[in-house]
Amino acid sequence: MTIINAQNQLDDQTKELILKMEKDLEVKDQEIADLKNQLAYLQGQILNKNRKIFGSSSEQSSLMQLNFFDEAEKYSNPKATEPTIEEVTYTRKKPSKNIGKKDNLANVERVVVEHKLNENQQTCNDCSNDLVVICSKSKELVKYIPAKLYIEEHRTYSYACKACEVDNDKANITSTKAPKTLLHKSMASNELISHMINLKYQHSMPLYRQESYFKMMGANLSRQTLANWIINAANELEPIYQLMKEELLKRQYIQADETVLKVLDDKGKDSNKQKYMWLYKSPDKDNPIVLYDYQKTRSGSCPRNFLSGFSGYLQTDAYAGYNKVENVKKLYCLAHIRRKFHEIIVNLDPEALKTSRALIGFNYCAQLYKIEKELSENYSDKPDYYEERYKTRLKYSKPVVEEFASFVDKELENAVPKSALGKALAYTKPLLPSFQTFLEDGALEIDNNSAERSIKTFVIGRKNWLFSSSTKGAESSALIYSIIETAKNNNLVVEKYLLYLMNHFPNVEPEDKDSLLKLLPFSKDLPEHLKITTK
Repeated sequence: MTIINAQNQLDDQTKELILKMEKDLEVKDQEIADLKNQLAYLQGQILNKNRKIFGSSSEQSSLMQLNFFDEAEKYSNPKATEPTIEEVTYTRKKPSKNIGKKDNLANVERVVVEHKLNENQQTCNDCSNDLVVICSKSKELVKYIPAKLYIEEHRTYSYACKACEVDNDKANITSTKAPKTLLHKSMASNELISHMINLKYQHSMPLYRQESYFKMMGANLSRQTLANWIINAANELEPIYQLMKEELLKRQYIQADETVLKVLDDKGKDSNKQKYMWLYKSPDKDNPIVLYDYQKTRSGSCPRNFLSGFSGYLQTDAYAGYNKVENVKKLYCLAHIRRKFHEIIVNLDPEALKTSRALIGFNYCAQLYKIEKELSENYSDKPDYYEERYKTRLKYSKPVVEEFASFVDKELENAVPKSALGKALAYTKPLLPSFQTFLEDGALEIDNNSAERSIKTFVIGRKNWLFSSSTKGAESSALIYSIIETAKNNNLVVEKYLLYLMNHFPNVEPEDKDSLLKLLPFSKDLPEHLKITTK
């Protein structure tokens, strides 16, 4: 019995040792798996950084990559007949001789210069009979007239009736008036101010470059003078900005975005605090409005205060500050969701791409964008575009969104939280409910790209002038960018519109709101010559 007990005891010890070793192996396996996930995450981070620095920013993928996982289900049709041979013919519209493949000068003013013989040269040298025109050839040149500065002196005169002065002991005086300008106490003309603003805010030419630009024309205008003129012009146009804001808050749909801005403090030194330029856009098809708003913080109180009184759809990115805006229905942007999955698949080799779960998430976004593209191509120029887009989205987009939501829920159960896919899924899940709001109204866009394109104008300008010299300068820039970007979005020639606005605004009384409304960039009363024409 002693030998048997000893053997049993040995067997028990062996089993315990085996169990302990198995547990140790499980712990080690888990540690190895965690390290692999951490390594994959770090590799992904490095690849993303390298792609952002050195790679393309496009999020497009090939058609094969977008559809290989569901192409059989997507394109199969049991009722379809077998293909037959058919002849396809194409009709191409012959382009105008003035319009090339890339260049279009059809809207440029044309001056014809004829080169004919003098009257004394229109006779034959042999028989002295008159010469007759038998053909002509044309050579077209695109001419440029250099800019010119000159002083226009306006002299006004006062007239008095001497007879009345003798008879009534009081002269009847009549005076002429000089034309009103936006800066009535300045020598800067409306033409010069509109040109300066157009150079700085549409073409991103800083004032120090404009200083040398005007010097070449013979005028020594300091940067301080140019800056004063622009800030004073912005001060004068403040009622236009406020009226545009009133009209924006009446809309049913606004997109919002924000970007950083460096502003020097009162002593001319760099401020340690980040400043922000906020953007609010009503991307209406017919009369869009774009407004910039400079603020010293990124606090949620900024959009809450600016949008006070607005009640409608608000489309933004995932920044939590927008949640403080009251009485709105949030609408999230699909582009930001797609970007999370794109950052994963863009770094994968072809073999890894075939089994990538992130590609499936990206493809759901791609399917939604494909539906939007087809809608735009087929219906955007029709009056019932929004209604057609609403119906089509319910029929085709809604099932894709529902499948996408189910995919995210299912994948989250198995995804490693700290992995790139796990983070993309965790980012997407809470945003999908507010994203689905775009199905409620055909006027709503699927993403916030329209606002991002508008704020990009400011970002490009910022790369040239780097910072604002003062808070007042930043506020003036916000106002002028608002007028220019709204004009661009309403298909206006910016400099022509600015000149029109400056010529007419001084003649309108501040309380005459109806007349001011006619001057706004989206007004239907603006003359046709301010609009960009296409042929």
